[in-house]
Amino acid sequence: MKVKFMLIAMAALATMAGCSGQSEGTESNSKDTGEESLQAVTESFNGSLEHVHGIGYIDEETIAYAAHSGIKLYQDGEWLESTYHKNDYMGFNVVDNGFYTSGHPGGESDLPNPIGLQKGEITEERLSALAFEGESDFHVMGVGARNHTVYVLNEHPNSEMEKGLYKTTNDGKDWEEIAAENLGGKIYQVAVHPDDENVLAAAGSKGIYLSEDGGETFTMISEQGQGSGLYFTKDRLYYGLYTGEPSLNVYNWKDQSKEEIKLPELKDDAVLYFSKNPDAGDELVLFTIKGSSYVTSDSGETWEQIIDQGKIK
Repeated sequence: MKVKFMLIAMAALATMAGCSGQSEGTESNSKDTGEESLQAVTESFNGSLEHVHGIGYIDEETIAYAAHSGIKLYQDGEWLESTYHKNDYMGFNVVDNGFYTSGHPGGESDLPNPIGLQKGEITEERLSALAFEGESDFHVMGVGARNHTVYVLNEHPNSEMEKGLYKTTNDGKDWEEIAAENLGGKIYQVAVHPDDENVLAAAGSKGIYLSEDGGETFTMISEQGQGSGLYFTKDRLYYGLYTGEPSLNVYNWKDQSKEEIKLPELKDDAVLYFSKNPDAGDELVLFTIKGSSYVTSDSGETWEQIIDQGKIK
């Protein structure tokens, strides 16, 4: 019971951020639009990763970590950091042409605090302001990787929203309040299906919930426990659960079948964030509540630790 309480308390402090819903087949950010190459806008990184608030594959070789001091990248066994985007990002969601985020500006940034809803690319210096600059910091946010529908759990009223679950399908121009019936407990993460804007999941203090009607109603699909690590592919939902022991699970909502993925040894720890390589179906990455990260290339049969409680390896 003491361990479970500790993990829930840590999750309440550490998660409070949306999780990537990037899907299989998500495109690389490398497009002929005039942005610089990834190599041109990154430098070697050998520090520690603190306060990570989201992870995701920006291409088939590169995992992005939204950390307290900016975006850190793991690529082919090496650690890099973006020379841009040195902000404290929350609600970090990788999509097919960049990322959506919220949070707070870095020390050298001219962004307002909080930054509201923003969109960017690793290879571009400037973010695009979409909504609520200087008003809101969305910790709980999910974005469809290809449909770009954004759901946010607004925790403090702003100029357009009261407290509650909202969505936008046009990059923040218009917002719709969602009923979210049957959604129970404290909600820590939201994820959106890459193609179907009406399919979304929520993870919270009581478990994992799924909606297929745009968030109007939710159904609990897990056993009771601390939910986290949400990630959608075309036909499956990956999620973490802590029930006294950590687990990583796959749910197929077409036939309601479930399977469990073997985890590395997690002592008094649990899955916080999870992502899947869009071009290598067996490659998975997870980040834990205690700040460790592991990668597998064989769907969990073997795991390599690449971060040990904030220290890169």
